[in-house]
Amino acid sequence: RCTTRKKWRSIACAVIGMIVVTFLNLTASSVPEALQVTAVKVLVPAANLLVNIVMPVIFWLAAIDAGKKSGFWATVFGGAAQLIMGNAVPGLVLGILIGKGVEESGWNHVTKVMMVAIVLLFVLSGFFRGFDMKMIESFNMTVPNWLELIHNSLSGK
Repeated sequence: RCTTRKKWRSIACAVIGMIVVTFLNLTASSVPEALQVTAVKVLVPAANLLVNIVMPVIFWLAAIDAGKKSGFWATVFGGAAQLIMGNAVPGLVLGILIGKGVEESGWNHVTKVMMVAIVLLFVLSGFFRGFDMKMIESFNMTVPNWLELIHNSLSGK
């Protein structure tokens, strides 16, 4: 009986999704082109402001409100994500997950594996974005040739 409910629920959600997407596409295509240009000039800066400034602050406040450990790890990973990716939200969310996991069940196998995966994600993301070379250059140091060779060989240059 439970699987039947899930099946009907998934079908209903798919139908509702199709209707919503059709409605949104119809609405977007019915707006005159001159109005679309004006809307893009107004909405794109507003959306950028929302995504780049407002959302990280909201997530950070939520992390601080969630507890000491969640706030700490969200601050650490949010700061790293802002430096590496240019957006703090992914790091804040991962910090909340780690903090809540540690608060609820301590440093068990799952939270340790999650921490290793998150740190590995940040290290690889930073490496493939060239964050390590930019950081070395920001200290007015020269990037070692072997590091440039590794970056060039992996990027196909």
